[in-house]
Amino acid sequence: MIVRWWRPDRAIERGPWWVALDVAVAWASAGIAFGSSEYVASLTGGPLVSRVAVVVWFCAIGLRRLAPATALWAGAAATVTVMLAGEPVTNLSLASALPLTMIAQGRRPTVSVALSAVPVLAVVGVMAAHPQIVLVAAVHAVAWGSGTAGRTRKEREARLRRQAAEERAQRVRADERALLAQELHDAVGHAVTLMATHAGAARLSLPDGPPQVTAALSRIEEAGRDAMADLDRVIGLLSDRQSLAPGLRELVRGLPVEVELTLGPGLDDLDPSLAETLRRVAQESLTNVIRHARASRAAVEVTRDEGQVRLVVADDGTAGTPASTGRGLAGMRGRVERVGGTLTAGPAAPEAGWRVVASVPLGQDRP
Repeated sequence: MIVRWWRPDRAIERGPWWVALDVAVAWASAGIAFGSSEYVASLTGGPLVSRVAVVVWFCAIGLRRLAPATALWAGAAATVTVMLAGEPVTNLSLASALPLTMIAQGRRPTVSVALSAVPVLAVVGVMAAHPQIVLVAAVHAVAWGSGTAGRTRKEREARLRRQAAEERAQRVRADERALLAQELHDAVGHAVTLMATHAGAARLSLPDGPPQVTAALSRIEEAGRDAMADLDRVIGLLSDRQSLAPGLRELVRGLPVEVELTLGPGLDDLDPSLAETLRRVAQESLTNVIRHARASRAAVEVTRDEGQVRLVVADDGTAGTPASTGRGLAGMRGRVERVGGTLTAGPAAPEAGWRVVASVPLGQDRP
C-alpha cells in the first residue's frame, strides 16, 4: 500500500504547458540567479547546503505533477535542512506547499493526510520562530484547500459523466426492448390471434359436429386467448415500468372462491420483473387455496411503503395446508429472493387459515 501511495496520480493534469508553467514557477521560487551571488540561495554563491537546497526546491516544484509525494518530501526536507543549518529561506517553503496541492487533488483525504502530515508539520515546526510563520502556514492551508476543491470538482464532473452514460445506456436498452416488444406483438400475436379465430369459426360452423371435435376446438380457442394474455404480460416485462393492478384483477376473476382484492397506491409504476414476481406469487398462492385449503374466501392485499412492496394472501381454510411442503412454496420463495425480497408462509393462527407474505424492495435496495 505504501508503494502505491508514492506512485504518480493519473488524475493530475500533466500536459506540457502545465509542466512548463511549473518549471517557470520553480525558477522564480527557488531563487536561482546564474551569474550573480547577491541572491540568497544562489547556485553561484552562498554555502553548499543552500545551493543544494536550491536544486532540490527547483526539482520539487518543477516535477510536482510527475511525482507529487516525492516532491513534497524532498522540498520539505530541503527547507528543514536549511533552517536547521541557520541559513535564510527565500521561497517561503513553496517547495512543499505546491506539491501539497497535487496530493490533495489526486488522493483520497485519508491517503493525502498520511502522505503530507509529517513533511508539512516538520516545515511549520522548524519555521515556528520565523518572522513569516503565519504566511507559511497560510500558504500550506491554501494549497491544501485548493487541491481539495479541485478533487471535489473532478469527482463531481466524473459523477455527472457516469450518470449521463448510464442514462444513455438506459435509453438504448429501452429502445431495444420496445422494438422487441413490437416485433413479438406483431409476429407472434398475429399468429396466435389467427389460430384462436379460426378455431372459433370452425367450432361455430359445426354446431352439430362430433362432441370431441367441438370440445377440441373450444380448447384450442381458449388456449389461444390464454396465450395472448400471457404474451401481453411478457411484452409488459419488456417495458420500463409496469402496473401491477390489471394483472391481479384479471387473476382473481372467475375463481371458485370469493377473493377480496385490496390494492394500495403507488402500484402503477413498478419494475416489470417485480410486478411479474408479485403476480406469480399471488397466482400460486390462490392456486394452493383452491387445491389444498378447502377455503370459502381469500383476501389479496398489496401495499407499497418505506421502499418496498408487500403482498399478503390469506384464506379462511384449514390451517397447515399441504402447500407448506410442496414445490409451489419453494418456487415462490425462489422468485421473491431473486429480486431481493423475502417470503414467509404458514398458518395465520390456529385453525384460522393460511397466510403468505412476500416483501420486495424497490430501487437501489434491489440486487
